[in-house]
Amino acid sequence: MRAMAEALLIGFLVGAQREAALGERYPGIRDFLLIALVGALCGLLGQPWFAVASLGAITLLLAVFHFQITERAGITTEMAAIATFWFGYLATTPYATLAIGLTIVVVTALEFKQWLHRLVRETITAGEFNDTLRFLALVFVIYPLLPAGDFGPYHFFSPRQVWLFVILVSSISYVGYFLTKFLGESKGLELASLLGGLASSTAATAAFAKGCHEEPEKLREYWQATLIANAVMGPRSLIVIYAVAPDLGRASLAMLMAMAAVGLAFAWVVSRGRRPAAGREAPAGQQIELRNPFRVLPALEFGAFFAVILLIGKAAAARMGGASAYWTSAIGGSVNVDAVSVTLADLLHHAQISLPIGVVGVLVAWASNAVVKSAIAAVAGSAAFGWRVATGFVVMFGAGVAVLLMVR
Repeated sequence: MRAMAEALLIGFLVGAQREAALGERYPGIRDFLLIALVGALCGLLGQPWFAVASLGAITLLLAVFHFQITERAGITTEMAAIATFWFGYLATTPYATLAIGLTIVVVTALEFKQWLHRLVRETITAGEFNDTLRFLALVFVIYPLLPAGDFGPYHFFSPRQVWLFVILVSSISYVGYFLTKFLGESKGLELASLLGGLASSTAATAAFAKGCHEEPEKLREYWQATLIANAVMGPRSLIVIYAVAPDLGRASLAMLMAMAAVGLAFAWVVSRGRRPAAGREAPAGQQIELRNPFRVLPALEFGAFFAVILLIGKAAAARMGGASAYWTSAIGGSVNVDAVSVTLADLLHHAQISLPIGVVGVLVAWASNAVVKSAIAAVAGSAAFGWRVATGFVVMFGAGVAVLLMVR
């Protein structure tokens, strides 16, 4: 009884969409209800020959219908009918939930036909499509082929772990790219800073510093944008850490979120000194250049840098003990906080450092990275801008240290 009800639901969803989109001259609710019910009956009878014969009969009827209407070129409705048959069949198996989920996906794809056409033909460029294919290959082709296990001195090199780090960092930048592309920077400097911080807080800091240099009268706006971009690093780092070492992620949660919250609050305080203009376009100097969503060379550089930091961290931990993680965090954090975070997670996984050392190491990496960004702000922007950015970091790290001391 439950399987038949689910089959009726499947037929109703697909049929309602087709009838609403095409009209009465085409297969509609009643047709798709019957097709789904036939599929469910085939599943309940458990006779493969009957299912094949039924599908063949339905396909023949659909072919006759298709060639009777000469003005039609596509076969979307016919393919949807065949899919409905199999979804009804699946409703009688332990995969009933999957059948309903796939039905929802199919109906959504059918409903958003025009939007999908515009997306593929007009919105997505050939370069972006090719880069998307490369990104998918990175995840679903290369990763499964990599050997499992640890290799090299101190067993520092784990191909799958390094590649997982490449996937994590690339995924965040990939999502940030398309958010920037589709939402745009026209919503104001604050949105641009949020998206820029998601893609790369260092790149965002450099872009805003350049804008401040070109438009020094807007120093306060660029200062606020830089604070927002770097506050976003907190949730971003947590995503990376949680994916690799949940224990370290939970231990760092309060500290990183406190830094992010205080950074955003400080940005709000800075913004109170100016009156926002509704609908104002983002200043031209702050725009972050949109590059390809996924490039092979930067991804490989991420992986190589992570492998080097991992080697340094494991060698130092083996020779000098867990306290060496602080030096590793300070050196590596000046270039890439995510790489250091994953390195600390790996050291923690192999019991080469304790959980408190790992949390402090994350804070040290952030501090080292903040020093570099403050220098970038001063050199690319101005001394006044650099000092203001550094002040924001001091406030953020003060909150992080306070929370860390309270938790410990």
